[in-house]
Amino acid sequence: THQGKQRRENKMMPYRFSILLAVASSLARIAIANKARPRHCKGQVKHIHLAVGHDPAHEMTISFATKYSNSEGDNAPLGGVHIGLEEDKLDRFVPEQEYPLHYKEKNPDGKIYNSPYQHHISIDGLEADTTYYYAIVVGHRDDGIEALEKRPIKHSHSTATEDVLSATKTVDGGDQRRRRLLPPHYDGSELPCIEGQLVRSFKTAPKRGEGPVSFAVIGDLGQFSFSEETIRHLRDNKEGIHAAILAGDISYNEFDHRRWDTFFDMIDDTEIFHEIPLHIATGNHDIEKREDGNVIFEAYETRFRMPQVQPEEREVFDFPGLLNMDAPSYPLPYDWGNAYYSFDYGLAKHIVLSAYSSMEPDSAQYKWVKKELKSIDRSITPWVLVTIHTPLYNTFDKHHYDPQIVAAKENIEPLLVKYYVNFVLTGHIHAYLRTSKVAMGERNDKGPVHITIGAGGRQCSAGFQNEEPEDWVEARDASFFGYGRIDIKNSTHAEWRWIPLSASVKHPRNTVHGEKGMVLPSLMFDEFVLENQYFL
Repeated sequence: THQGKQRRENKMMPYRFSILLAVASSLARIAIANKARPRHCKGQVKHIHLAVGHDPAHEMTISFATKYSNSEGDNAPLGGVHIGLEEDKLDRFVPEQEYPLHYKEKNPDGKIYNSPYQHHISIDGLEADTTYYYAIVVGHRDDGIEALEKRPIKHSHSTATEDVLSATKTVDGGDQRRRRLLPPHYDGSELPCIEGQLVRSFKTAPKRGEGPVSFAVIGDLGQFSFSEETIRHLRDNKEGIHAAILAGDISYNEFDHRRWDTFFDMIDDTEIFHEIPLHIATGNHDIEKREDGNVIFEAYETRFRMPQVQPEEREVFDFPGLLNMDAPSYPLPYDWGNAYYSFDYGLAKHIVLSAYSSMEPDSAQYKWVKKELKSIDRSITPWVLVTIHTPLYNTFDKHHYDPQIVAAKENIEPLLVKYYVNFVLTGHIHAYLRTSKVAMGERNDKGPVHITIGAGGRQCSAGFQNEEPEDWVEARDASFFGYGRIDIKNSTHAEWRWIPLSASVKHPRNTVHGEKGMVLPSLMFDEFVLENQYFL
């Protein structure tokens, strides 16, 4: 009867309410877990990272952040660096060469975000292949450079001996489902701020043409539990590594710029990039066009200083609404600056490209890279490494028709083949792939080896397009997070090694597109020695 049905409904009300309450509580916990909580540090030095200058044997750029800026246009702190050959004798002082940068954006909650001041101090006149000690100092701008130069230094060399990352709260280990669906960002808010003015160290590059040299290669890092594992492993195995290459998709801030700060909190807590320079090829998740805005790459250009060819040329991007970061428009109005650049490091020439700037034959980037490749003296720098975010070769079930990939294959690949590029390093797809030496889709002993290393931390979740790999596939895996290492031994031989770390929670086995229930074994190991194609 109607009355009986009503009584049953009434009895169900508390139960339904309890379910709704539980769901709301669960969502609230996830929201709290993902709330960005950067360390403020009361204006102290933080977010330290290095990049080589135009001549890595003799130049280094030290970047760091200080206090948060505000809309009233307050004065930024004044910055400088003490540097020397001995830890307790920093006998050279280098003042800042430019006013610190900052920007403001609107976060998803509608509140205005004002970034910390970003300082970039370039140091030249260094000796090649030499360890230098440095200490960053900051002070009130009104006090002047002379007062800053006299500020005391803490003569206690900083080393990352304590595993501070184990104290962070990125993942609740008991809640694997939440980890799969919504990986929390880094939260080091309860850890102490770093001592920004401690003495640290770095080593300059060997002279051009000298070696051996070694580089770590990471893709799609982010700031999640597996991201921490990647940089923690790199920190603990840094011996012999001269520099790191990050093939794009840096912080995954999801339009919340506080998460740039938590990303750098994570970097500070390992200290690895306080001593090893970090170089970046920008990715699609670094574009960061807000739904009601038209500015692109703002954080990337402000927070990093790559060895620029010339100052950035970046226009507003008048695209209505939210730009899909997984399928952004091409090309974007962005040239020079941190977009594309190059540097020589011992035996290697590094060329870093922007997949999101125009690669058409009449574009600035195309003309520059063609000229750059043509000018390389292989008797001095016999190895050429090109880094671009989007892969030109793809054995996985996604990103086959991105316009950036189509443009790179049509316009950039012929140059890579013509000028005997050795390695092409990419990310974008959250998996690992190593090709044979390949040119225009065919095995070719003169062609580059293409490596996709996009499982650095964000996720590892790409199925194979086909059960049988393409003819040019040498190794592939989408079940393990990890990174890679290139050891250039001499002018003719280099060794590549993939370093798998942890199995993916979401995809602990390799899968095949359209083949439900089919799983293929994980790749547990991959390394090979490459004989320089230029000399074959």
